[in-house]
Amino acid sequence: MKAKVKLLSAVSVCVSMWTGSAWAQSYTQANLVSNNAGAANSVDTQLGGPMGMSRLSSSEWWVSDSQTGVSTLYIGDGTKNALVVTIPAARASQSGAAATGTPTGTIDNNSPTDFLVQGKPSIFLFCTLDGAIAGWNPAVGAVTGPTPASNHAEIVATGQPGSIYTGMASAFLNGKRFLYAANFGRNGIDVFDSTFRAVRLPQGDAGPLRFDSNHFYADNAAFQDERLPAGYSPYNIQAIGNDLVVTYAYHPDRRSTSPVAGPGLGYVDVFSSAGILLARLEHGEFMNAPYGVALAPLDFGAFSHDLLVAQSGDQNGQSGGVVAAFDMVTGKFDGLMKDGSGKTLVIPGLRGIAPGNTSPANLDAAGAPAAELYFTAFTGQAAGGNALFGFLAPVAADLIKGNDQ
Repeated sequence: MKAKVKLLSAVSVCVSMWTGSAWAQSYTQANLVSNNAGAANSVDTQLGGPMGMSRLSSSEWWVSDSQTGVSTLYIGDGTKNALVVTIPAARASQSGAAATGTPTGTIDNNSPTDFLVQGKPSIFLFCTLDGAIAGWNPAVGAVTGPTPASNHAEIVATGQPGSIYTGMASAFLNGKRFLYAANFGRNGIDVFDSTFRAVRLPQGDAGPLRFDSNHFYADNAAFQDERLPAGYSPYNIQAIGNDLVVTYAYHPDRRSTSPVAGPGLGYVDVFSSAGILLARLEHGEFMNAPYGVALAPLDFGAFSHDLLVAQSGDQNGQSGGVVAAFDMVTGKFDGLMKDGSGKTLVIPGLRGIAPGNTSPANLDAAGAPAAELYFTAFTGQAAGGNALFGFLAPVAADLIKGNDQ
């Protein structure tokens, strides 16, 4: 591989370089929804183990609640939509009763022809800890009441035994749309075509997608990094432009659904949609079970246009629960988000992050919706744990003119 590779080529045109004065930037945290009283503006007991979140340009946030088996929907100020979508388990429980689903990653889909569920497009897709892919369409699945949207997603694909899906993304390859799932249990990226058929990608230029009789390439060398230490598994995958950012967490016990946390225990790579390694983000003790990935909003102060990576590791470590920023071209570490006192901003159990919308503004909080970074976080188990949905925003007084360019 060439030594100098432009990081995230599809979006690098909007990069602005960091300057030393940017370190004065601070950020505020707004806790919108929690499963516990007093922890946020509102209480929702169905918010349990929130991980990934997604939205269409005109929709609410759809949050994957891994501990309550549903997706809860919120507008930008935390107001809950009455629709709560059940994400089914891949298999029934041993008693034969319906098992609770465990949704983790989620993406939206605006294609009318890709990722169909019972002949209709999956508007939202989910992956689960028990190795399933589920799709939701408002006209498919269990429906309650006279004419509501469906409150139930449908299983559309399952991984091989031992699969643990912890994140998902979609991207185009040779003009066709593919689905990518981080398989934490089997240490790889599972790839599905637009009909949910599993495929394997070759290392190198994919060329025409000519599969064998089993719809697989013989060489499953895509999404490989020979410098990645042993014991690490893909924890999340996020599309930035048409490139794919893969986070790796330390996971020596492949049966566990949780990573081992600790300063330095994490890596982040950038791949093309064909699985070709493009770049590695700088590694250091600021890595701690990295999970959420986002391109910083347009006017986000010091880190505008940076690649932001949420560290989900326990808060006892220096790097746990923080957001690390990286230069979009070089992959170099730019710093950690700070609060108003100048201390590193820490959100215990931080998971997903995603920028706010620019339109329509009423779906995000008032003021500057594009300058907000929404997040999910949780610690502990559903019954006694803590879950949060909220956002981070730059302190206006600290903003440097021109950061939104």
